[in-house]
Amino acid sequence: MAPMQWETTTSYIQRLARRHHLTTAELLHALGIPRPQANKECTQPHGPYTSIELYLNAPSRRLIAAFAGISDEHLAHALPEWNRYRDKPDPQSARARLRLASAHAVPGCPRCTITRTGSPHPVSQYLPDTRLVCRPHHTWMLGRHTLAGIPLPIEHADLTRTPEILAAHRIHMQLLRRWGAAAEHALTLAMNLTENWRRAAPPEERIWPARARRIGNNKRARLWYALAREAVTYPETITLAQFFAHHPRALHVLERPGHTHPLHTAVASLLGRPWLENPALYPDRFGDRISYTPGRYPHARERWPRRHSPYDPGPIEVTELGYQPPPQPASSHVQERRRDRKGRKSSPNTGVEPHLSDGTMLD
Repeated sequence: MAPMQWETTTSYIQRLARRHHLTTAELLHALGIPRPQANKECTQPHGPYTSIELYLNAPSRRLIAAFAGISDEHLAHALPEWNRYRDKPDPQSARARLRLASAHAVPGCPRCTITRTGSPHPVSQYLPDTRLVCRPHHTWMLGRHTLAGIPLPIEHADLTRTPEILAAHRIHMQLLRRWGAAAEHALTLAMNLTENWRRAAPPEERIWPARARRIGNNKRARLWYALAREAVTYPETITLAQFFAHHPRALHVLERPGHTHPLHTAVASLLGRPWLENPALYPDRFGDRISYTPGRYPHARERWPRRHSPYDPGPIEVTELGYQPPPQPASSHVQERRRDRKGRKSSPNTGVEPHLSDGTMLD
């Protein structure tokens, strides 16, 4: 069974197991791979963007490759974390380990996934930031989010009503092809600025909230404003990055006493937002100097999403939106107390059991 490009190892092993009507644990056991050992951080609370990845040593990878009928080299090319088992020395017998993923994985475009795999099951992928937008299906891959440990039922954004985002994606690709590393620096600076502006936007800012409503089809606009924050500000981010790449010296123009900084005026005019002339919305010193030498854009496979850190606790806004998760069953220790009251035997709570990103327990 062929992997999808940028797919997580966990997702591929799970799909391989389903293809043969097995659970992940049953497949590993049948191949002679012992139950994966879990690193300590896998059993502790972590950020809402974090997924747990399955890492296989060389003997385990050979067993999986032979069973799947796919060469180890092909799997290593498609699966970014395929050959990154870190235990040294690498034992000669098959071993596997669960660790927090080193990059943020998102469920890929549902329609592309069905076309490629023939199954509606989601496929988690380490998509480069340029691939978070699926232009043919007007979809933005947001990834999984949780609120107080409860998964939110929002993993993709519909861009059907936001053609400006699709147009910005085309410019994004052109910018990277032309300016290479200079575009990377410009995009990083632009994304940091637009996210800060989105959080501090005054009441007269109407474009971003309206875009959030169009993305969310007028449902839970405040929730979409937080979860789809990169999409909401994406057109302005790309416009700003394009300006920085073409005019790098504008970042270092000195301010004249008693006058608005020329850069603030230029940005406010460029984005059509007079409130962006406020100097409080800008850092005192911009970071790295942006080179304006055109360069070739590196292969997209080497670029992983930088918008979410696996250990990022997520936007504070999400916890302030009043999202009402579905009722959950009582916790185990509460259930035990109830059983104790009824004179039934109770068993102690053994703590959190590590599981894969789709909830599969490795029993």
